[in-house]
Amino acid sequence: MPQIFHVGYRSPLVSAVAWLLMALGFACLALLGYRLGTAIHLLGSVNLLALAALVPASLLAITSGQALLRRFEWGRRLAVGLLLSLMFALPVVPLLAGSSLALAALCLVCSAALIGPLRAILSSAVRHEFG
Repeated sequence: MPQIFHVGYRSPLVSAVAWLLMALGFACLALLGYRLGTAIHLLGSVNLLALAALVPASLLAITSGQALLRRFEWGRRLAVGLLLSLMFALPVVPLLAGSSLALAALCLVCSAALIGPLRAILSSAVRHEFG
């Protein structure tokens, strides 16, 4: 089967995933600012560690989104890692936080929805866009 190269073609799926990761990163930073600004009593608790983990995760998401927009190979690999970790963490986090089963089921559905973009980013048709 011959290979088909689209010279200059930029996949809209990769751009959409890049913007999604950047929006998710900025949302995490906004959540961190909101939680630290409204709840001073969190400064001495274990929740501070969870909030502090949002900083590197959000910076990685923003960096990955920018690298995907610029079609860097390391950005694609970082995005795959972030999507995989998000796919596995989404159904577990509501259960660990003590939320309802309905929210856990919704997170499970969102996790299953990430399989499509993840498979598309790993496909050879998209991989040739990256250096």
